[in-house]
This record gives sequence, structure tokens and C-alpha cells, in this order.
Amino acid sequence: MKERLVGALIVFLYTLMLFLVPRPFYYLLIYFLGALSVMELFNLSRLERYQTVALLIFSLLFLLFVYIPQLIKLLSYFYTSLAISFYSGTFLSSLLMLSPFLISLSLFTYALILDGTVDKDFFVVLAFFVYLTFGLLSVAGLSKRLLLLLVSIVWSTDTFAYLVGRYFGRRKLIPSVSPKKTVEGSIGGSLVGTIISYILAVKLFILPSGFLTLLLLFLLTLISQVGDLFESSLKRVFGVKDSGNVIPGHGGVLDRIDSTLAVAPVLFILGGVG
Repeated sequence: MKERLVGALIVFLYTLMLFLVPRPFYYLLIYFLGALSVMELFNLSRLERYQTVALLIFSLLFLLFVYIPQLIKLLSYFYTSLAISFYSGTFLSSLLMLSPFLISLSLFTYALILDGTVDKDFFVVLAFFVYLTFGLLSVAGLSKRLLLLLVSIVWSTDTFAYLVGRYFGRRKLIPSVSPKKTVEGSIGGSLVGTIISYILAVKLFILPSGFLTLLLLFLLTLISQVGDLFESSLKRVFGVKDSGNVIPGHGGVLDRIDSTLAVAPVLFILGGVG
């Protein structure tokens, strides 16, 4: 129990830093989470031979996503054509949309050069690597207000799904993927998560009040739980309990950001639309 409390404190303090630090340090903190997650992914899948190249691919995409648009903005003061092309954020959106293709092509090519062939486990890991990178680039692109909404959705849904499931859960949700999750817990987590995130979103003027916002947030609580199940499925494929042991009593970084990876791209797109 003490170990879990220490782990929870570490997660809380790290999340708090994301809100308090200036933007450049925010990017650095997100990148650190991403690098650890990539290493965990290739360690748990026993595909460590691809880890270095995967880290390089993730690092390059992250660098492009975060810093190239800033350089373009600076240059746009002298070259107005660059301003027209990039200042609106088109470059960011295009890079995010292209990232699955760039990642898949790069890592698949490297695997063929290294081994001459690939097995089915490689494609499972590749799919999750694309998902992981896409999710973390989205987190990096969020404003602090949308980050707050993201945290409220993920944490409230996860917390109340656990509490409702523990005290009222009777029917297993998907026992072959996550034996402890229940239907009652899932419903309770989504309902309470929707209420909490709706209050926060409306009070802080992140989203307008109304039925559509309520529906959107409810769908995001469901997506949050799907993200959790997606990572659990990955661990079942490779027969591991946790993605790592970085966080005392809580497993690895992937175990903590699984739902975040699923919700963040939706909020990033909403932020762009807004």
C-alpha cells in the first residue's frame, strides 16, 4: 500500500509540473514520457533490437512536430510565403496525420534490412508504436486548458470505474483482456467522469454548455476506457503483467498513460477546430 501511495504521489507531482513549467520544459517532460514508453514497448515485446531505431524515429518526429513550426514562425517575419503556408498550424496537422505512414514505413524498412523478414509480433508492436507516437504528439500539441480537461476525463473515469467496480461490480467486462474490470465499473466510471469533466469544461470556458458537450465528454470517457483495454490487450499478447517498473506500485509509464494516448488526439483535433 505504501509503495502504491509513493507511486501515486510521483504521478501527481509529474502531472502538476506539466501545468506549472514553461512551454519548452513542458515539451521536454512529454518527450521524456514518450522515450520511456517506447523503451517499455520494445522491452515487453522482446524486440529490443529495434528499440534504438524506434527511439530515433520517435525523437525526430517529436522534434519536427514541436520545434520546426516555431522556426517557421520566426522565418515568416522575413518570408511572408512561409507565413501563409505554416503559421496557421497546417504544418502541425499535416505532420500528425502523416506520422502513422512515416513511422510504419521507416521501422518496417529497418526490420527488413536487419532480419530479412518480420513476424506477426512485429506488426502488433508496430501498430502500438504508431498509436503511442500519435497520442504523445497530440499531448504535446495541447494547450494547458485542454490538458486540464484531458486529465479530468482520464483520472475521474479511471478512479470511479475502479471504485464502482470494486464495491458494486458483478459482471466481468472483458475477462480475457482485463479480469478485474466490470460492466458496472465501466458504466459508473463513464457517468461520473462525464459529470466531473463537464463541470470543469463549462466552468473554465473550455467547452460550451449543452447536450453536445455532454455527449462528447461521455464518448471521451468511453474512449479513455478503450485505451486502457488496448494496452491491456498488448500485455496479454506478450504475457506480461505490467509494461515496466518505473513507478512504484503502478508498473510502467505505459500503464499510466494508456487512456491518455486514446483521448489526447480527439482533444488535439478539437483544439485545432476551435
